[in-house]
Amino acid sequence: MPAAPRRRPRREVGAAGRIAAFVLLLGGGLTLLLFAMRLVAAAFGCGFTPFAYLGLPEDPGRQVVLFAALVAACIALLALVVGDGRSELWLAGAGGGVLIAADAVERLLRDATLAHDEVVRADVAARVRRGRPAATLEVDLRPLVDGDAVSAELTAAARELLARVTGTADVEVRVRSRVLAVKQLAGRLP
Repeated sequence: MPAAPRRRPRREVGAAGRIAAFVLLLGGGLTLLLFAMRLVAAAFGCGFTPFAYLGLPEDPGRQVVLFAALVAACIALLALVVGDGRSELWLAGAGGGVLIAADAVERLLRDATLAHDEVVRADVAARVRRGRPAATLEVDLRPLVDGDAVSAELTAAARELLARVTGTADVEVRVRSRVLAVKQLAGRLP
């Protein structure tokens, strides 16, 4: 029986991503062709420019604005193609790997963190770092608590929960805690 692949499976690109990739490739190819024509003409000492035949503005200031708009459009299209890579976590194992929804892991860690009596607010980011599951917790704590002691408790609890959910003991958890002042507490209580 062949061994299962250890590499993360490719994410399926939707119809919008495929259209965006096509437009990017087509636009990039046409732009490359236009600039190649201009460079060849300049190399032979000719003043030919294909931009004049396309109805593009001759004013350099307007050309800069036009090209800046094109760059912004390309960045937007590229964002559609690439998408959000954090929606799932790939955990490689000896016989393959498992995809875990990052949102579900973050929700579990956030709920467990908010269950602590001294925590007022919690933000969680889960990812795979150097091949192992990792989580960063940013928490706001009630005033007048020992921030280091609560952070240690939260780190241990989050490490145990993340290890249990992912099925691996080698996990990384970072807790960034901030003890709130009494004046800051009023706007953060439920």
